Amino acid sequence: MDLLDNYKKAWDNQPEEIKKISALEIYKMTQEKSSSIVKWIFVIGILEFAFMILSTFIFDVSNDEKIMMAMGIYEFVQISQYLTIPVLFYFLFLFYKNYKNISSIDNTKKLMTKIKKTRRTVRNYVIFNLLYIVYIAAIMTFGMVRTPQGSFQNIPEWLIVLIMILVTVIMLLLFWGFYQLLYGILLNKLNRNYTELAKLDQKE
Repeated sequence: MDLLDNYKKAWDNQPEEIKKISALEIYKMTQEKSSSIVKWIFVIGILEFAFMILSTFIFDVSNDEKIMMAMGIYEFVQISQYLTIPVLFYFLFLFYKNYKNISSIDNTKKLMTKIKKTRRTVRNYVIFNLLYIVYIAAIMTFGMVRTPQGSFQNIPEWLIVLIMILVTVIMLLLFWGFYQLLYGILLNKLNRNYTELAKLDQKE
């Protein structure tokens, strides 16, 4: 049991005049914990973005580019990547803004609102990344059906589509699990903070 849990337990058993002071302490600790969680969300977002950029320099993608050119989808993939970068920057800006806002709020209801906004931002970020995977998979499927490459040359179009659907579903599940592990733990902690703030707000 951490210090905040001890405070909440003691707070329930104290007289009203002392509760007012204790409630403020609980609020401050909850705010600090929420601020720390949102800061980690921002840091993880930066690391994820940095890894995506660095991977283009670390891994040799020249062969993949040749295959995409042969399928006539290279331009589509390149344009989508260029368009994705400013969107990711926008989400990073929102993560940073949420962190700064939560760090400076001194009102329970406003803090609860900002926690909800942070959860919504993370949810939208995850949805955007998953939709991007679906988009790339759809472009790849179109290219494979239009100009089959390698082992796909002798496979019927309907089977290529089926294989790509299965691959896409597996990738979505893997990335969903990854994001649940990466952000889910932090969001669960934020949810607990939100619940405690809601209880605190009702008793004020």
